[in-house]
Amino acid sequence: MARFVFRRDHEASRHFFEVPEVARPDGATTQWLCFRFRSEGMQAASPASHFAVVLRAELGRDAEGVPRTISGRGLTWGDTSQALRPASFPGAPGDRFGGARGAQIESFWPGGNFLFREARLLDEGLRDEVDYRVHLHVRDDGWCGFWLADDRGQPLPGQSASVRDHPGHPVIAGRSGVVIALGRGAETGADWEAQFEDLAWGWF
Repeated sequence: MARFVFRRDHEASRHFFEVPEVARPDGATTQWLCFRFRSEGMQAASPASHFAVVLRAELGRDAEGVPRTISGRGLTWGDTSQALRPASFPGAPGDRFGGARGAQIESFWPGGNFLFREARLLDEGLRDEVDYRVHLHVRDDGWCGFWLADDRGQPLPGQSASVRDHPGHPVIAGRSGVVIALGRGAETGADWEAQFEDLAWGWF
């Protein structure tokens, strides 16, 4: 299993977790990811920062190799409650768009994204010094689901969300990467750290 740690002094555009391709067995239709997350001081020092956790992912890079875009489907982990609807976007109706305090399903494509108002968890927001165990699945038909699990990996009652992505969203097809990247919010200046532990992924 893999590990990814992000600290306040890391540069978000150059420090991220990426698996460019994940081998897909014949007949597999669902990509999956699981991890354990814990933050130390992040929610207090940078409450509007959040991570994009993306499957079927591809990073678009500039001429210097710095990622500028993400394509894929997955979730946003952290506070996006201040997100504003783009002036124009393809696909799902605007009343389905909306940020969340804790976590929710999101689709990503070069130049755009969509936060699904109805597919969210942890409305109270994430808390520092708490272990969260998360499972994420994304299917070929655009269905995305995630849930929180207990120490044994069993789903917690009432702690799941899912949605089928709108077919009009121009997510790049045929990709198999895994990406975790930070979107920074305002900060107090205090040190903080976010830990993704026990990272595992695959297909079935």
